[in-house]
Amino acid sequence: MKVMIAEDEFLVALMLEEDLRANGHAVLGPYATVEAAEWAARREEIDVAVLDINMAGRMAYSVADALRQRGIPYIFLSGYGPSTLPEAHQTAYCLTKPYEITALLRAIGEAAPAR
Repeated sequence: MKVMIAEDEFLVALMLEEDLRANGHAVLGPYATVEAAEWAARREEIDVAVLDINMAGRMAYSVADALRQRGIPYIFLSGYGPSTLPEAHQTAYCLTKPYEITALLRAIGEAAPAR
């Protein structure tokens, strides 16, 4: 499965990439800015995305919107809780940092089961 990572914290992005590859996933990114992530969300072949909500002070909801328009599932991974999500994204998976890899893998499997 091709998993896009949008995460601005270098060490978190590195850990995510390593964890996902170790569990058999191909990784796109990590993208460290909203602009780069949004570009990828509109153009790359992606099965599911893992998005930090706040990337260098900018909210990444435009990235989620671009993914949703293409029918690509996404998972928020953030220090923010699910209650802070705008109404348009309330149905998205939202895991808090620090994450547990088993919870992330379960969310990926549930978000994109047929991919």
